Amino acid sequence: MNIQVNFKEIVSALQNELQEYGGLLHLFDRQQQCIVHQDPTGFLDINMDVDEQIAKLTQIRYNREELVRQSAVVAGKPEDITLSALTHSFQPEHQPLLKALIDEINDLITRTQRRTRQNRMLLAQCVESARQLLAVRNPGAMPGTYGAHGQVRTTYTQDKYTAAVA
Repeated sequence: MNIQVNFKEIVSALQNELQEYGGLLHLFDRQQQCIVHQDPTGFLDINMDVDEQIAKLTQIRYNREELVRQSAVVAGKPEDITLSALTHSFQPEHQPLLKALIDEINDLITRTQRRTRQNRMLLAQCVESARQLLAVRNPGAMPGTYGAHGQVRTTYTQDKYTAAVA
């Protein structure tokens, strides 16, 4: 069996993975809109969609990695070789397409990670703002939160807030 036979399957798997990462990024954009527009119901609904998308993406990625392992064996390479390294085993005219798909997936992974951090920071800011608003309206009703060393913290300084979110 020749590794070139797996080329179309690998391209298809990469395109599918690319599409699903794009879908995840879209969900994170919608999630961010729900946070900004203070829509908790929409946020919870989108979180369910995000969980489903991540599960789907995990399976698609696993399938692609299995296909790469099989292709590596066919090419006489170690099973744990990366797709980037395996790319050199394909015909020269196929390599740019594989490299472009890999680069685009890596870019989308970076973008989804950045959006996840942004959404967490926005959510933490919303929670902190709500906590401060409640504390102003009814100072005795809001318990403090626990700090990094187990002490009860009733206020955040900007430095502590930044560290807590990061």
